[in-house]
Amino acid sequence: MRVIGVDGCRGGWVCVALSSAGNAAPEWWVSAGFGDVVARATADDRVLVDIPIGLLDGGPDPREPDALARRMLGGKRASSVFSAPVRPVLGAPDYPAANELSRALTGKGLSKQSWMIAPKIREVDEFLRARPGWIGRVREVHPELCFHAFAGGRSMRHNKKTEEGFRERLELLSERYPESERVLGSILLHAGKRVARDDAVDAFAAALTGLGPGPLRTIPEAPARDAAGIPMEIVFAG
Repeated sequence: MRVIGVDGCRGGWVCVALSSAGNAAPEWWVSAGFGDVVARATADDRVLVDIPIGLLDGGPDPREPDALARRMLGGKRASSVFSAPVRPVLGAPDYPAANELSRALTGKGLSKQSWMIAPKIREVDEFLRARPGWIGRVREVHPELCFHAFAGGRSMRHNKKTEEGFRERLELLSERYPESERVLGSILLHAGKRVARDDAVDAFAAALTGLGPGPLRTIPEAPARDAAGIPMEIVFAG
């Protein structure tokens, strides 16, 4: 069984695949579309992706996993959790229209950060609604929650885009997977401008989250499902 950790990047999606078999070499690649990501997955693989999965259609309250994630992280890292847009907003032609529609449906505007990743949210949402057999095999992670779990319930001190933040996270990855620095170095050397350093780190953290050793935990513990039957949850290492 492999775990494929996925994060959005300039080139599309950066993917890191780690195997539960100790002698299997780690793999990585960049896919232009999400369909290409899962096309490389076998029947036993699971995919953990840093993107909101399971969306509300309206209402004043945020998704429960977003609110819980901010509460768990606390402090500066709480702001790394964007509120997922409601599903109808994904069809808006531009940010002003999306912002207006969000206010009409939720009473709140849409952050520009959420709008920036809306195309990727839509891509994964459309894939899962068209291919419901993948529901439960493709699951949502948030990298800062991944690192929070790796650190025994402590949020990262430094922003991930700084050198201190990179080293802080690399140390945690290397403790769990000694080849982390080598694999990340290969990605950054060969992917070029398609993949930023923090994108590669986040994809690696997602893959390592699913590798165990224990079962995954979820917030909330009993996730609700959206109108399409997709669980609204974020998973992290137990």
